Amino acid sequence: MEHVRCEQWDAHYAGGGRFRELGPAERRLLAEHVPAPAGGLALDIGCGLGELARHLAGSGYRVDAVDWSEAALTEARRSDAAGVTYRRLDIERDGLDELPYGAYDLITIRLVWAFVRDRTRVLNRLRERLRPGGALCVITPVADAVPDDRRGIALGEREIGLLRAGWTSADRYDADGLALLILRDRS
Repeated sequence: MEHVRCEQWDAHYAGGGRFRELGPAERRLLAEHVPAPAGGLALDIGCGLGELARHLAGSGYRVDAVDWSEAALTEARRSDAAGVTYRRLDIERDGLDELPYGAYDLITIRLVWAFVRDRTRVLNRLRERLRPGGALCVITPVADAVPDDRRGIALGEREIGLLRAGWTSADRYDADGLALLILRDRS
């Protein structure tokens, strides 16, 4: 089943499929709430074509960008962005020891969380990969704001509440109709 899902994503990207571009509100909120510290490291999960990864690198982070679609990564690598390293990784199944750093200042998951099946396990794995003071940033469509036939790509309020539970700080912002969540634990 997972092999089939990967093939579907590869076909999507190879066929010219794209997702919503990184918007001005997302850029502004990221700059305000998770600016790059000196020597800052970021992990962009589900990076797709690498737009967010390139933005983070341009903001001062050194970025590891991961996706499980080789077609997406092939296209992302064409940008040859300084400060970004792309690698194939299934965040649910692959070991995180393949990542070059043990911890990150920022972990981003944009337009991907709705597709994660074992959210509790993945969330715990990611929480362990945050440096003290680091943030997990989840950017997602909200189910109430999308047509019924697109609800599968969005999170409902209950799901957003579960994602925010248990963090010392769990701020939510509107990014042009997307929920942008900044989750942190104590330093």
